[in-house]
This record gives sequence, C-alpha cells and structure tokens, in this order.
Amino acid sequence: MIPNLLALNRSVLVIDPKGENARITGEAREDFGTVHVLDPFGVSGRPSAAYNPLDRLGADSPDLSEDAASLAEALVVDPPGQSGDAHWNEEAKALLGGLIMFCVAHEDPGRRTLASVREYLTLPPDRLAALLALMQESDAADGLVARAANRFAGKADREAASVMSNAQRHTHFLDSPRIAKVMARSDFAFADLRYRTTSVFLVLPPNRLDAYSRWLRLLVAQGLQDIARDAEVTAPPSRPKVPHSAAVTYAREVAGLRVPYRAPERPQEAPRRPSGPVLFLLDEFAALGRLEAVERAMGLMAGYGLQLWPILQDMSQLRDLYGARASTFVANAGVQQVFGVNDFETAKWLSQSMGQETIGYRTESRRPGDMPTMGTSITGRDLLTPDEIMQLPPECQLLRLQGQPPAIARKLRYYADREFAGLFAPQDR
Repeated sequence: MIPNLLALNRSVLVIDPKGENARITGEAREDFGTVHVLDPFGVSGRPSAAYNPLDRLGADSPDLSEDAASLAEALVVDPPGQSGDAHWNEEAKALLGGLIMFCVAHEDPGRRTLASVREYLTLPPDRLAALLALMQESDAADGLVARAANRFAGKADREAASVMSNAQRHTHFLDSPRIAKVMARSDFAFADLRYRTTSVFLVLPPNRLDAYSRWLRLLVAQGLQDIARDAEVTAPPSRPKVPHSAAVTYAREVAGLRVPYRAPERPQEAPRRPSGPVLFLLDEFAALGRLEAVERAMGLMAGYGLQLWPILQDMSQLRDLYGARASTFVANAGVQQVFGVNDFETAKWLSQSMGQETIGYRTESRRPGDMPTMGTSITGRDLLTPDEIMQLPPECQLLRLQGQPPAIARKLRYYADREFAGLFAPQDR
C-alpha cells in the first residue's frame, strides 16, 4: 500500500485504520495534490478534515429520493445470515430515507446534517408526532417525504416501535461528538477526485471499528455514487455551497421544531476533463460489512474511472459477507496479491484456482532373470500445493495477473529501498 501511495500520481481514497498511511505518505501525497485526512479520533497526528454527506443533496434534485435511499442503505447494516432482521431493516431504511429527504428539503443549511436526522429519531413522543405531521404536509421530493411519513404512521404501535428502535440502533454512532464534528461540513466533493489529484484518508482506529464502521460505509458508498454519477453526464453537476443571501427561507414553528424551506440557486460550472482512474484502497474491507455499492463497483465501475483494491485477511471474510456473490470480486479482479497465508482453506482455494502443471517421470520394473523394463509416464501436479503456499517466505508474495501465469515475487520494502528514500516520514516499526 505505502509504495503505491508514495509513487501514484492520481486520486486515492484510503481506509487507514491506524493513521499510519497518512503519517508516512501524507507529505509525499501533498506533492501530487490536496490531502484530506478525516480523523475523528485524532490518531494520525494531522488536522482532521470533514465531509457532510447531505451537502450534495438538493431539495429540487430529481435524484433526492435515490440519494437518500443510498445513505439509508449505508447506515443500516444487514448482518449476513440474519434474515429475521430483513423486514425491520427495510422499514428502518424507509423511515431514514424519509427523514433525510425532510432534513434536506426543510432544514436550515447549518442543521442539514445526519446529526439532525438522529435528533429526529430521538424526539419525545409528542414532538415526534408533530414532526410526522409536518412531513405529511410536505410536498418535497414529489411527495415522497409525505409518503414516508404515511408509511410509518400507518403501522400498528408495536410495529412502529420496533421500526423506530431499529432505526435508532443503526444511527447510534451519530451521537458521538467526534463523528458529528467531522460530518458537520464538507471540505471537498468526492466527484472532484476525478479532475485533480486528491488524496482522502479515512482514519478509524481498529478498536473503534465495530462501533463506528457505519461512518466508513457512508463515505465509501457516497464516494462511489458521486464519482459514478459524475461520469454519467457530459458536464459535472454543480456542487457549490449556496450563500444564505441566495436562498428564499420560509419558517414555521410547530411544537418547538423550526422547519424552514429553502429554494437554492445553483450557479453553473464549466465542463472539466477527468485526470485518471480514482483508486479506492479499502483496508479492513470486512469492517464495511456487505455494501451493495461496492459489489456493483467491482463489476461495473471500471468504465467510470474507478479502481477498487479491497484488502482481506482470508477468503472466509469475503464469503461470510457476500456468500455466493464472493466470486464476483475474484472474477473481476485484474490482479490478486497474496502473502502471509496462514489458514488451510484459503491456501487450498488458491492452489485449486491456479491449476496444475504436467510433469513426466520414468519407471523401471524388474523380473527375476529378465532385463529391466523402462517406461515414461506423465501426470498432473498442482502448481503450488496448499502447504507450499503457506510456507512462502515472508519477503515473497504470490501474484496472479489476469491472463498471465501466476508468479512469485518479492515484496517492496519501501523503508529499505533506495528508490523511496526521502519520500516518507520515518516511523517506529
């Protein structure tokens, strides 16, 4: 990972659990372009940037419903194999999508954040009822805000309570002041990664992955969607912030809720040309959980100028998350890079997928009183047996390039290679 970050002059989004990549390669990446380190818990030693997923959503956008649904999909994690939660998760997504659309359409810009959506979900019963009444009166998003409120309000009390509880459970991480701070504004737009070299590091310590992995899911899903959508149009959509003076505001007071309506005026931007494929370097890939946006990206996003580099501990992680669809990742991988294999199942899968070589051997048979009889036989042998894969030296890696024979190569040691001397910040190893 680090040699690529030191040498690759194009945009990258990096999941950086310990902040090491940002510390080691941050200065080198700044020579290529702007660097944004989103580090809510301050482990990288660099000032944290921020990104608000609602900033790019517009009340007058025909894609508002789709955008809100994508955010809700990233917020609600469907555990593999737990089909009993499917109904409640789907209903929680519908409720969250409606609340997100309401927030975008009717909140003041300073409150147009997911923290406000979380606030809606934790209102006392009387104020929640008032909020639902406001949503039912709204004509935003072609009436979809009102439909979302009607869908929830029409449920029996017990079902509604279960749906609300599920939505609250999936958004609990938004109560963190640190997470709220890095989601309060946007210092960049993901679509801009297509046009100038930009590096985005998402830093989340391993001991906080379980609690806050939804934050990573949100940003990865948002990045994939924004870049793909930007690639679909000839001229990129405008993404500037709208000044307060350029909007019309209408506010109402109901049960203590301030609900303004704003109609933004969006200036036009000149068309820009992509600078090259954007690399998503997804360390701790399993922490993202099953994410439909990533699954689609593996098979379809190459044409949109996207490259995904998921990093897994073993194949069981991929199978646990995606089941039979795990083969999609393998089938669409241009390169497979393997080292440090310690489990037999992964080694066996690699051995079988590489195939066999043909070897010949000679045999000799003897009978008493006769001359020996010589023969030649051929058979197949695994290119590498599971044992041989597990016994590869630590300095070696197994490379499988699409359309080429497997190869064993040495790993790059950036800290010992003269080519990288002076490009990185030394670290204690």
